[in-house]
Amino acid sequence: MTVVQMKAPTQAERKEHGTTRQSILFLLRRHGQMTAAELSQELRIGAVGVRQHLTLLERDGLVEVAGLRRSVGRPSYLYALTAEAETHFPKAYDELALSMLHYMEQQGGVSTIVQMFETDRSTKFEVYARRLRGKTRSEQVAELAAMLTQHGYMCEYEELRDGSFLLTQYNCPVDCIARRYPQLCAQELLLYQDLLGMTIERKSSIVEGQTCCRYLIAPHRSNGR
Repeated sequence: MTVVQMKAPTQAERKEHGTTRQSILFLLRRHGQMTAAELSQELRIGAVGVRQHLTLLERDGLVEVAGLRRSVGRPSYLYALTAEAETHFPKAYDELALSMLHYMEQQGGVSTIVQMFETDRSTKFEVYARRLRGKTRSEQVAELAAMLTQHGYMCEYEELRDGSFLLTQYNCPVDCIARRYPQLCAQELLLYQDLLGMTIERKSSIVEGQTCCRYLIAPHRSNGR
């Protein structure tokens, strides 16, 4: 029996594939919905190759089948972007948010910013607390990590032998604001303490140059909540 070994793609080939998929995303962003044949014509590559890229984009949750286009011959699938694909396009939210906060600071001082962060913490507490209610301590930490991941923090947790926990965030979706206003990080720490009812110590911080934000959650309830 002959064994055929698949050749691993070179760096140039991987880059080309990535560029093609990005081009597909931009074409769908521009036109809304397109068939594989239309994408093939725009990109000047074979329809089979386009379908392979579309399959991978579907797998990654960036493209979906939005309907059928019926004409002479076989109907064609119409492809469209998913909501998740929006993250692949340039945004200016950070600049806008910082401009608004700067204006608020000019009008009312830093205390105005802090008050807004405190209000946001209270709002999040009400929402998060409902999902933690009735769970064990370990389940609460796991649920908190899951909620933070849903909001872009790339969070995971580990239970240590002494009953404490390490909560690690590998991404900070608001780091541009936190670098200018560290009070935001302080409110985040208070939120976690209020939710879990345990003493929490921040061991590392992305905005201070570390690769992650890591929290050590004490093994015993100690803040009376």
